[in-house]
Amino acid sequence: MTVLPVRPAPRPSEPLSSYAVRLADANGLHRARVLPRYRHDIDIHTRELDTVAALAGLDDAAARQLTMNRYPLAIRGHGAQRRHGWRHHFDVVWLCPACTLATGHTDLLWQTALMPVCLRCRCYLVQAGAAHTVTRAHPRVLELAEILRDLAEAAIEQPRARGILYRLRRRCQHTASSIEPRLLNAPPDLPEVDIAAARTWGAYPSPDPSSVAALLVLCGPRLVRDKRQRPVHTRVHQAAEFTPADRARLDWFLTRLRHHVTKDGLHPRHVPALLPLPTGDGAPARRPGQWLSLTRAATALHMLTTQAHNGDPTPSESTAALGVTGIPTSLLIHGIHTGAGLRHQDAELLVRSLDALLAAGLVDYQRRRDTLRAVTHLPSSTTRLLPPSLATADIDVLALGWIWTRFTHGPMRSSPWPHIPDRDIHAFDTRIDPEIRLLLHETGQQLLADADLLTIPASRATFAGVTRRYG
Repeated sequence: MTVLPVRPAPRPSEPLSSYAVRLADANGLHRARVLPRYRHDIDIHTRELDTVAALAGLDDAAARQLTMNRYPLAIRGHGAQRRHGWRHHFDVVWLCPACTLATGHTDLLWQTALMPVCLRCRCYLVQAGAAHTVTRAHPRVLELAEILRDLAEAAIEQPRARGILYRLRRRCQHTASSIEPRLLNAPPDLPEVDIAAARTWGAYPSPDPSSVAALLVLCGPRLVRDKRQRPVHTRVHQAAEFTPADRARLDWFLTRLRHHVTKDGLHPRHVPALLPLPTGDGAPARRPGQWLSLTRAATALHMLTTQAHNGDPTPSESTAALGVTGIPTSLLIHGIHTGAGLRHQDAELLVRSLDALLAAGLVDYQRRRDTLRAVTHLPSSTTRLLPPSLATADIDVLALGWIWTRFTHGPMRSSPWPHIPDRDIHAFDTRIDPEIRLLLHETGQQLLADADLLTIPASRATFAGVTRRYG
């Protein structure tokens, strides 16, 4: 079978039905040419799965990740009708009112009652065809949903995790059958419960996402957070044990990176020292104290991008390239270095960061770090325009630190002034007005442009050429 010319990479937790639509649309084909319609992505015939894999250039493991077949019976249900599990009835479809309609985003676990919220948009899901009202999910519901997501992944290999999910479903079913309009001892912040919908929980879960969320909060915390049961979903983190799903997820992400290396010219030089990139027009999105976890994410992406270039980097080599030598390791970095796997939540962060890098246009952050590291004083043209209120002994360092964090997207630890804490730069940013920010931003642009001019061959260093390059 001929491989299609345009092959988008599957997203983390993306169902086969969603990926088939994106694959068909990218190549101008009708969806039926790729895969017949499956609403729940379960019991897919091997021949049809092989067809999608061949058209998209996916290996068997990556293709199986797109279906519910990888989950145990405790989740996907029993028999031909897939009853008495967590999977919805075939007629029930949940979607996110915030992102599904706008981007088509769906999640495989949305086809189960384990996930009544969109962890991406932090809101409750709704039934397809219902009013698309975006309702912010309570933090307690979001926290429990994250635990259940980890339990679902652990249940693939761990019988104890499957036992927890089985008992939780039985408890929810029993509570739903006897639920009263006025819930005694119920927390006041639970979403509204549709009593009629809740009482339909039998062979299949209740079709109403809000009611399911309330039932999970009522029945779940004591069961999934019991000290005797807690190791089931934390053991992977504590003992650095990875599941086959984690390994497949790592292979999938490397495949996607190799695609962007070939198509977009992605290189380790394009990785900043903090991930993800801040949002907004130059506004800092990070708080002081966040740098360690975000630097670990950057180190992970730098290592993976190097691997996509057929390199074999060590964590110390990547941290040295980013200028953050000596940071403590993490399970994320360990899993990538050893090839053991990539956890779901880590993959989501890396995918979001990669998308931000590509959307903003690839930037040579390594060159920016090398260029700005050699700058030790503000240009006099900038110093003259600073207001007298900022004329302090350390104004040069603070201003250059501000430029460093904005243009390299790295912490002060990676700068020529590692002794300056990030909170000092944050405090400096709160003191200056928009005009000073614009002045410092233009100064940073000029410093980088001046350094680039030195590398342009004389034959190209014309006014017109420079204008085209720098606007």
